[in-house]
Amino acid sequence: MKKWIVGLLLILILTVSAIYIFTPSKIVISSISTARGNIFGEFRTITQEDKWEKWWRDENGKPHVAGEPFTYGGTRFRLVKHSYHVAGIEIDQQGLKQQSILHLISFRLDSTGAVWQCEIPTGMNPLSRVRNHINASGIKEKMDAVMKNFSSFVSKPENIYGMAIIRVSTVDTTMLSSRYTSAAYPTTPEIYSYFDEVEKNIQKQKGTVAGYPIMNVRKLENDSFETEVAIPTNHRLNNDGKFIFQRMIPGNFMTGEVKGGTYTANEALKQLELFIADYNRAKIANAFQSLVTNRLNEPDTSKWITKVYIPVVQ
Repeated sequence: MKKWIVGLLLILILTVSAIYIFTPSKIVISSISTARGNIFGEFRTITQEDKWEKWWRDENGKPHVAGEPFTYGGTRFRLVKHSYHVAGIEIDQQGLKQQSILHLISFRLDSTGAVWQCEIPTGMNPLSRVRNHINASGIKEKMDAVMKNFSSFVSKPENIYGMAIIRVSTVDTTMLSSRYTSAAYPTTPEIYSYFDEVEKNIQKQKGTVAGYPIMNVRKLENDSFETEVAIPTNHRLNNDGKFIFQRMIPGNFMTGEVKGGTYTANEALKQLELFIADYNRAKIANAFQSLVTNRLNEPDTSKWITKVYIPVVQ
């Protein structure tokens, strides 16, 4: 009987010793991934929780429900802080909260790595060490799954910038332009009244409209707005008062196309500007919008098609 007790105690001692020897006092979980994306675009995507809505998927592949916590397999994830190319993310598994750090590393302009680490103390109690070790394995699986969703999303530039962006070249283009100032951002009827004035002058000079109307609106220091509009023509025209002939020489542009109202088009311009900065492109002139859809004839703004352009160095 005594031998049996001694043997049991020996087994217990060896088991506890093995737990302390083979289960460290701190577990470091790492999830590593790469994406075909720019580090600045990825950083904006991971450090703004409102952007998580676009790429987050749960364990069943379902998108996130607005207003609900970001969860995967019952574990909650929450952005708590961020600094230069680093994001702090809290991981809450059944009330046990752990702090983690996600580092972004740029390999090339269009290639970025992500290293997500979380340190979990296992405690002194042998049972808590075993339990926390098992929990750590579950957390790593979920971190890997979340990173897979994120990396897949940011590998497509249209997901980051809201549209596909390409480089195009233009041929020699002639146009007639004019500028207008208004106290507030110009309304759609006001913009088309500007186009009408330019088109009438084109007709006056025996010219022909040769493309979609284009425009650029900028806010002035006194909070008023200056709108420059132009209409492509089939040949060279003359300056006529406030109507100025312009020639767009052959060059390179970064461009994208969106559907939506004024806000959507203006946001596309902002995103195109970000793309130019992210990828170190040299901008050589102001951005502009090409209004493919006649907005006066189409009341449904969701059907408006607008192309945005920024001239760049090749």
